[in-house]
Amino acid sequence: MDATSFCGMMQTEITSLKARVYDIMQAVEKTKDKKKKTLAPQIAALHALIEHLSEMNDRLAKECPFDWSKEKEEIEAKKAELLEEIDIWDSDHLAGLVDN
Repeated sequence: MDATSFCGMMQTEITSLKARVYDIMQAVEKTKDKKKKTLAPQIAALHALIEHLSEMNDRLAKECPFDWSKEKEEIEAKKAELLEEIDIWDSDHLAGLVDN
């Protein structure tokens, strides 16, 4: 796989992760006000996560490296970390908090 293909594939995956985080944010926004206050630290973490994902995509768009092995390792590690964080805050875990 060449660097351009890798960068495009990573951008697609990062965009998908970002969409999942937005879905989680929508679930959090629908929670009751009292419960939303208790989730404030997690809400801030999700906003930071969205910003980080945007920065990663911007970097890939601007700096798709010729020798991408080091970047690939870094991005793959961050992707695994982000997937773990997103799974912790999956909207299924918030289902009981949403107003009907």
